[in-house]
Amino acid sequence: MEKTELSLTNNLILTAGSCIDYREVEYSADAAKNGWNKHHSDYLNKFQAKYLDYIGVNYGFATSSCTGALHLALKAKGIGPGDEVILPEITWIATASAVVYLGAKPVFADIEADTWVLDPYKVEKLINKNTKAIMPVHLYGQPVDMDPLLELARKYNLFVLEDAAPSIGTIYKGRKTGSMGHASAVSFQGAKALVTGEGGFFATNDQELLKKAWFYNDHGRDPSRTLYNIEIGYKYKMSNIQAALGLGQVEKAEDVVKRKREIFSWYQERLGDVEELQLNVEKPNTRNIYWMTSIIVDPKLKFSRDEFMAKLKERKIDSRPMFYPISSFPMFEDANNPVAYDVPLRGINLPSGYQRTEEDIDYICAHIRDLLDKGIGNCSVIQPTGSLAISDKVENTIKAEKSKPQNLKIEGGSLRALSTNDLLDSSSIELLAKWRDAFQHTFPGQFKVTHEGTKIWLEEALLNVADRILFWVCDEAGNRLGHAGLFRFDYTNKACELDNFAFAEQCSPGLMTNACKYLIDFAKAMGMEKIFLRVLSDNTKAIEFYEKIGFKEIQRVPLQKKVDGDTTTWIEVIKSPYQKIEKYFVTMQLNG
Repeated sequence: MEKTELSLTNNLILTAGSCIDYREVEYSADAAKNGWNKHHSDYLNKFQAKYLDYIGVNYGFATSSCTGALHLALKAKGIGPGDEVILPEITWIATASAVVYLGAKPVFADIEADTWVLDPYKVEKLINKNTKAIMPVHLYGQPVDMDPLLELARKYNLFVLEDAAPSIGTIYKGRKTGSMGHASAVSFQGAKALVTGEGGFFATNDQELLKKAWFYNDHGRDPSRTLYNIEIGYKYKMSNIQAALGLGQVEKAEDVVKRKREIFSWYQERLGDVEELQLNVEKPNTRNIYWMTSIIVDPKLKFSRDEFMAKLKERKIDSRPMFYPISSFPMFEDANNPVAYDVPLRGINLPSGYQRTEEDIDYICAHIRDLLDKGIGNCSVIQPTGSLAISDKVENTIKAEKSKPQNLKIEGGSLRALSTNDLLDSSSIELLAKWRDAFQHTFPGQFKVTHEGTKIWLEEALLNVADRILFWVCDEAGNRLGHAGLFRFDYTNKACELDNFAFAEQCSPGLMTNACKYLIDFAKAMGMEKIFLRVLSDNTKAIEFYEKIGFKEIQRVPLQKKVDGDTTTWIEVIKSPYQKIEKYFVTMQLNG
């Protein structure tokens, strides 16, 4: 049989990856420097309010993990020895562990073959006099069919605790997951759609349940006596610094959801016609966030899931198996759940992190199709030779440019890429902080700019980003008068964006024009054929400048102003036609 040869990428494509940008960096730096004493809960309070508002629930608090939130919810409800709690066979073990912590018994129900979540019609036969609760899990971003489950709960007077750990932003019939049960828990662990490193959230509309859960989360302290404890409790609290990170994440939750769904759409376009594979589904009246894009391999294939994953790894494609049936673990009794013992054991989670590009998905799907077409024993791969892929070319060029110590001469002055040397130069940080603060009003999200926050921003959001570069714009004497950069490289469409323009009043327009022209030529030399930029509509001075050097408006998105304390955020208005529009986000493209 003829072998198919495909080139390998240089770096392993990972399954997960979060969206962290300047907002989280600023908030976290501010919390680390100033979030103490009377400000020890400032970000925690903002984060909690923002998350509750997002899912539409009245009460709750952040926790150190989703596991802790589940434990507290069950404890507050009085679940204990002799009680039984029904949960899906396929979930992360934490769902069952929280039940066992309290001496209760987890009872495992089968799943639906197409959605991979709890089958509500398999639950009723498991209910008996000891059953006290049901814990649906909205796995991989797909919601459980909640209406029949909630009807069962009403019929048998059962507590419903939603494990919404992997489903922030998922919608079921107009309601977000985490808002439909008597209580819910969610995860902000580092691989989830929204992250705080580790972290979770307990939410409920039951004020009495809230009080009990908080009592146990505060080591069982008597609320009427200082430092006096009346029961053994726990401590699953989230720190203010983690909450600062979480605040930035929740503020852009819909952007993350949009990206997750876009990534899945790329997989669907490329693998949807492959008969040997089953992808995630989205049932009517729901919104799946596709936290993980997953595939189920056909049992007729002549190789196992694990063999398939090993071959993907050889091709620099990371993956992970779907969860094992929990009753298969030695700590639990066997259960008769045929779907759970079949479908997930053929399931693979594919790279689904926020940073995945369409080029990445092209690469992954080409290799998957190759393996399926030829059989894993008849495929080979070769290391890349000749010219580099455009993504490698961009990253290598930018890396080399950041390491150059000398200035690049342009008419009227010079340019120099910011580098790690600037991290050690306090004057560089001060100048960046000054300019960022001066131009803060032009950002979609406004917040306090700090010295430490700017230093972290420079390192994490610019220097450590492989396809982003920022240049100092200097006059002929070497004085730094501004900066300008390139960002958001789209390798598939050969496009990128001019980014981070800022310059002092004494900087001549001619110098900035020459700086722009250099960056445009720099981008084209890396294979970029389309150059974009984005600017707020009230920045008329900038728009006039860009028009003079050849940019033309191609789109504008209305923005709605939202003020939360000292933070102003401009939200894209998609389906609110009667909202007052104060400004627009204008996208411009270079002609020719």
